[in-house]
Amino acid sequence: MEALSVHTVLGLIGLIILIGLAGELFLKKTGVPSVLFLIGLGVMLGPVGELADPQSVKAVAPYFGTLALLIILFDGGLNLHITKVLRETPLALLVTCTVFSLSVLATATFYVGILQGTWLHGFLLGAIVSGTAASIVIPVIQQLKSLPGSVKVLVSLESALVNVLVIVVALAFMEMLNEQNEQPQMIGRLMEAFVYALLLASAAGALWARLLAWLKGQPLSYMLTLAAILVLYDLAELTGANGAVTILLFGLMLGNMQSLVQGLVGPVRRALGYELDQAQFALDVFLKRLNEELSFLVRTFFYVLLGLILDFSALTVAVVASGMMLFLLGLGVRALVIEVVGRVWCKWSGSEKRVMTAMLPRGLATAVMAFLPANAGIPHTDFFPMYAVTVIVLSVLYMTVVLAIERRRAPVIMAPMPSSNPSEIL
Repeated sequence: MEALSVHTVLGLIGLIILIGLAGELFLKKTGVPSVLFLIGLGVMLGPVGELADPQSVKAVAPYFGTLALLIILFDGGLNLHITKVLRETPLALLVTCTVFSLSVLATATFYVGILQGTWLHGFLLGAIVSGTAASIVIPVIQQLKSLPGSVKVLVSLESALVNVLVIVVALAFMEMLNEQNEQPQMIGRLMEAFVYALLLASAAGALWARLLAWLKGQPLSYMLTLAAILVLYDLAELTGANGAVTILLFGLMLGNMQSLVQGLVGPVRRALGYELDQAQFALDVFLKRLNEELSFLVRTFFYVLLGLILDFSALTVAVVASGMMLFLLGLGVRALVIEVVGRVWCKWSGSEKRVMTAMLPRGLATAVMAFLPANAGIPHTDFFPMYAVTVIVLSVLYMTVVLAIERRRAPVIMAPMPSSNPSEIL
């Protein structure tokens, strides 16, 4: 394969960005996600068109995947208002934890019983494929005029919360699979890493929020924050903390700093140098918008990268069948939980339950986490990316088909999408 010229590479990068932007607009207008188009573009550039060498792309995938992971976590923490979630929608926590836990358990049981794997590997795979994509669900759900506002908030919150669960739980099982000690020592090591992450993120969040207050309105503030994220991740890994969880908590601290400051007693607040009239220093609208755009960029390129390194020789009938079964298990669990909650507590209509059940598209978190176990040297995880691709494709297709059917039943179900920023919903 001949090396591409500089102008060709730059042209392809521009083309990918343009297609990603067109996909975002298409999503807002029609409710059809751009995931399949971006993965398909990667397939056309790599396995089909041979414009990019999959092996060369695989060499950079761990670095880009880790960067994508950090951006997802920081964005998730930044836009997750804990007090609002706990106060207004405890039902979202119940639905999220129930659907996720049962999906992980169902996947692990299938992995052990049918694929003859171990329970830890099964739980890891279950955590990876059991989370919905907030970047797909939130824009789509906000277009559905026929859904009550409470349902929209619940589904939006669920997609934001479960992204965090996917990453944190999957990383915990990866730690267990990498750990060679006895079970009590393994659990102790995990708890220690999470405690260190909490302490490090708390200190970094307090200091960085204060620094951002001084830099308010200054240029390059976001670049400085992005640099801090990368340095903090490295520092966390060097000190024995869980780097990914540290970044999640760092974003959570910044996103909820105003509430945290208000909860401090006066002397402590003054000792830290914070004043309530400066409590908006956490991250202003400008910085949040930059983070949203960077998330879009990382998301777009990672989906294309997923298509670039797709190995069709590994996509056997058995792998596709297993991926389909994983999707059906997730769908079945979600349908069951929505049906029970809808009957017992919420009295949702049949249409509302069908739409809520369809809001299960897998996305970037699933794609990124599927690659990490093999990159970390964990045995018997080579097929995880293939399973993830199958589940992502089927879940997006299922959501698209169900919404198309619902639109036929109620033509006014779709409305123009004013904004897709999760922070405006959460």
